[in-house]
Amino acid sequence: MADIQPFRMVQYNGKSAGELDRLITPPYDVISEAQQQAFYDAHPRNIIRLVLGKQFPEDNDRDNKYTRAAATLKQWLTDGTLVRKDSPGMTVYRMDFEDPQGGRRRLDGIVALVKVDEYGKGKVLPHEKTYLGPKADQLNIMRHCGANITPIHGLFNDDDDAVTNEYRRVMQAPPEQHTTDADGTLHQTWTLNDEEVVSRIVSSLKDKSIFIADGHHRYETALAYRNEVRSAGQSATNGNADYVMMYLTALAHPGLTILPAHRMVKGLNEVEVPLILKKLEPYFHSEELCFRDGNREEVSQRLVERIASYSNIGGKFGMVVRGELCFQLLRLKDFDAVKPLMDPTIPEDLKGLDVTILREIIIGHGLGLDRDNPEGHIEYTPSISEALHKAIGGEVQVSFILNPTRVDQMRAAAELGHKLPHKSTYFFPKLSSGLVLNVF
Repeated sequence: MADIQPFRMVQYNGKSAGELDRLITPPYDVISEAQQQAFYDAHPRNIIRLVLGKQFPEDNDRDNKYTRAAATLKQWLTDGTLVRKDSPGMTVYRMDFEDPQGGRRRLDGIVALVKVDEYGKGKVLPHEKTYLGPKADQLNIMRHCGANITPIHGLFNDDDDAVTNEYRRVMQAPPEQHTTDADGTLHQTWTLNDEEVVSRIVSSLKDKSIFIADGHHRYETALAYRNEVRSAGQSATNGNADYVMMYLTALAHPGLTILPAHRMVKGLNEVEVPLILKKLEPYFHSEELCFRDGNREEVSQRLVERIASYSNIGGKFGMVVRGELCFQLLRLKDFDAVKPLMDPTIPEDLKGLDVTILREIIIGHGLGLDRDNPEGHIEYTPSISEALHKAIGGEVQVSFILNPTRVDQMRAAAELGHKLPHKSTYFFPKLSSGLVLNVF
């Protein structure tokens, strides 16, 4: 069963209400070095100092970004910058945002604690692989700060709207926190501390599976931290080492948005288009879409439209190689023909997913990249423009454009107990760090 609990939330004090836009950040893994500096400059009490602190050449075991984050958190709790709620509750959190495909959308859910357990033992299910580096960094933050700074995004089945109807009543009142981020997303929160309502939500969720949408690294970090605490024979205050903060939204929520995570590859031996296409020719039709400086945007838009036309079919990708003046449009000839080249542990129902085909056949077979250990070789972006421009500009060797993974595909992978390739989904918008914290 899924064990969901209210908690004594920690937030910026009410005096900060008018400057939250200068205090919050997105999650650590989407913050660039330039953005990190901008957040530092925005306000001396910006949450960046906890989420992604600066590193300096003179750092040592006693003075580093983790010790500084811990000291900062302690100071902010002492001087009232951050305040803890008097009683346990949940946070109702709503985001109003601009859909990259057009129009405004809205997503809402609740922030609560979810019991941490090994995958497969409990009701929390992952859907994609993780890297070691980010988990080591996040574990050090938890060790030093004893806190969850950013909620993990989880999804649950709420077909009867039992949970949604309970928490949405709170949103009839004015929000306690509201701010707009750099992407134009409006973030609003309300406190839900009605014990009867909270109890009904907890009861409704106890038999539900929680699918991790965003935050796999942080969940696995929380699990590692819990195991460390148990091994040491210790227990965190209020038993919070056993729980992690999550933002829970309904699987069928109309505002749930997944963008594609386009791949940008670097650090390989020289990439030559003819050699790649020769390896892929038995399995893919290829078509060149060539451009000049004056019509590159027009041709790239045509590439995007052609790929999008296969969103419900799959097997269509864009490729642009550094130094080339043509986009390559790759279309799979036969789904069954490529299956023998794939990892045999991949379930049959998942072998036809675009993220699987791209990793197993195009990147693994075509480029020769180690499919199981691509860390350091692949960057990810939801922006088609960034992926194309970085390849054309020479910042990366080759970029691949693909359609987004659907929610039903993500759910199928989780229920089958199979992890899709790294960064198979990019849920949008990103939750803010700083609106609600869980401090042990």
